[in-house]
This record gives sequence, C-alpha cells and structure tokens, in this order.
Amino acid sequence: MGRKKKPFYRIVVMDSRTRRDGRYLDKIGHYNPITKPAEIVIDKDKVLSWLEKGAVPSQTVFNLLQKEGIALEWHLIRNKVGEEVRNVELQKWVLAKKERDSKKGEKISEKVEAKVEDIKEEPAEDKIETISEEPVVETSDQTDAAAPEEEKPEQTEAPKDEAKKDEAQS
Repeated sequence: MGRKKKPFYRIVVMDSRTRRDGRYLDKIGHYNPITKPAEIVIDKDKVLSWLEKGAVPSQTVFNLLQKEGIALEWHLIRNKVGEEVRNVELQKWVLAKKERDSKKGEKISEKVEAKVEDIKEEPAEDKIETISEEPVVETSDQTDAAAPEEEKPEQTEAPKDEAKKDEAQS
C-alpha cells in the first residue's frame, strides 16, 4: 500500500506458500511511519489468536509487536505464566515505556532550549560588525588592469646523463 515516497504498510497474516504481494488470510493492523510518532495500529486479540495457531511473525512485524508490548504478552502466555502475574508484568512494562518516553521528551526539550539560548546569546549587533569588517571585494574591471602579465615557465635543460643517452640513440 502507500505510494511513492509515502509508505503505509498493512500487517497481514499469510500462508508461507503464497507470493509476497498475494492473497492474505487476515489483516491484523497497519503501520504508518510518516506520522510523528509513527502510527502503529494492531488488533491484539487477532495477533494472539494467530500466534496460538502457530503463525511466525517476520522480524519487522516482531519489532512492531515489541513496541506495542504484544510480544511480551505472547512470551508470558507461551511460558504459561498466570493471569495475575501477566497483568503485573504488563503494567511494569507500561510504566517503563512511559518513563522512557518522558526521558526522550526531556532530552528533546533540552536540545531545543540549548539552540534557543545559542541564538539569544549571539546578538544582531555582532553580526552587523562582522559584516562591516569584511574586506571590499574588487570588481573584475579593476583586477584585469592591475594583474601582472603571466610569467612564462623557464625552459630547463635535461640532466647531462639523459642528454648523452638521447644523443647516442639518435
């Protein structure tokens, strides 16, 4: 799906024997990397049911499942962890994700503030002074009249050894 320079991906379940762009069994979500942050929409119930049936996600889809926390939930289900323990682990994951996102947001805001401070520290008067201090560039008419004639390269004689060899060969 999508178009040139505008990617948009469907996340589908396919039989391994079908061609890449062929018929799929079920659409379980979509991924839009253009939006910031990237939009990932996945039907968790469908994914878990297909994984229970033996479906194997590609590496790319597995990475998307990890970002959504579905891979962790599948790991806990596969290892037969109880419902209560699974809910606690998923809540821990959600809290850790929120903390990571907030730290990432803080880093971005610090970078933006630093750039704003750099711009404020450099007043416009300094810029004007640096522009006026630059030397005046001569025009092409002045440079043609004042330019000295090009010096012709001097003819150098060949070393005596090479000169003798050249004469002997003649």
